[in-house]
Amino acid sequence: MLLSLLGLAGAANAQRTFDVTIADSTYHMKQYWFVLYTKGDGPALDSLTAATLQKEHLAHQDAQAAKGLIVMAGPYGKNDEGWRGLLLYDCDTREEVEAQLMQDPFVKVGRLTYTIAPWWGAVGTKLP
Repeated sequence: MLLSLLGLAGAANAQRTFDVTIADSTYHMKQYWFVLYTKGDGPALDSLTAATLQKEHLAHQDAQAAKGLIVMAGPYGKNDEGWRGLLLYDCDTREEVEAQLMQDPFVKVGRLTYTIAPWWGAVGTKLP
């Protein structure tokens, strides 16, 4: 979108960072990896197993965040699309992200699946 409009899509794909100037502001852009967790088709879990896996799932994500791999994460509210959570990874490759996701306890049992896409954001952008 923005990259295509600026004619930078090809150059941006060759590296993870670039600078772009719009009007009188220069932005240092960086490629992150957007992950959309969606409902998987794994078997239903009893409440004890689900609670245990939830604890392990959160510990797995906390460990990744502590290493700087996950820079933002959070669950979706109730919705009809099957969306369960959003993650932004700061990794060099899609394969690195996928290797981390494959270790998620809910992914392992099929209760979550995911979509990964490259996402460009201005370095230092924060939510209000």
